[in-house]
Amino acid sequence: MKKIMFGNSLMLLGIALLILAGLEIMPIYVFWPAVILVLAGFMMAVIGYFSKGNKEKQ
Repeated sequence: MKKIMFGNSLMLLGIALLILAGLEIMPIYVFWPAVILVLAGFMMAVIGYFSKGNKEKQ
């Protein structure tokens, strides 16, 4: 559950940075770290979801 929540937090942070970069409030070089945060958060949430499913079956 912690991995899922941490992944969701990373995705929300990345989306917020993407919005700020799109509105030109933050510099454009924030774009790629924001994309990496979204992808890493998504992967952590997926890994957390499937590892949670394996523990319930045992």
